[in-house]
Amino acid sequence: MRRALWLMALIVGFSAAWAVSAQDIGWQEAVARLNQERTLVETCVALLKKHGSAGAIDRGRLAYADAKAEYDAIIAGLDVALARSDQPASLPDLEARLQRGFDKRQAFCASVERLVPPPPPGVKGPFADIVGGAVGPVVDALKAIWLRTRDDNALMRKTIETQLEDTKWPSFASVSPSS
Repeated sequence: MRRALWLMALIVGFSAAWAVSAQDIGWQEAVARLNQERTLVETCVALLKKHGSAGAIDRGRLAYADAKAEYDAIIAGLDVALARSDQPASLPDLEARLQRGFDKRQAFCASVERLVPPPPPGVKGPFADIVGGAVGPVVDALKAIWLRTRDDNALMRKTIETQLEDTKWPSFASVSPSS
């Protein structure tokens, strides 16, 4: 019995810690983190178009589309939930989709990194932050927005929805090569 109570307290503690960590960031920070993902992938596309062969660019276009599809699905699900003032699909499902999208974005950028000449000795290259990023902050962003979907303030939900639309990745063709 004592062990069961301890286990229950541990589960409640973890649940409360999850809710607090997701609420530690506001929706503005959450949108900023999703925008950061968009900026990172746009940088990778621009560098691929500058340094890649025709074949590498074609393979990159496919990899980009695959990662973009995951992020588009997440944003679409959150948009619908915000519009309906309803919980979106389960959080574990959204987190898994985000992890897949993040992993695909990282793999895409890692493939581009191999095409770019290395920086001079002692200089940090642009890919250290792009490929070395962590999905944790982006998951926290998703949780922060997920928690706001049932907000009673319709104007707030619409504002978040509009800001989310701005985090959508552009089409591959619309990104200009790096200069």
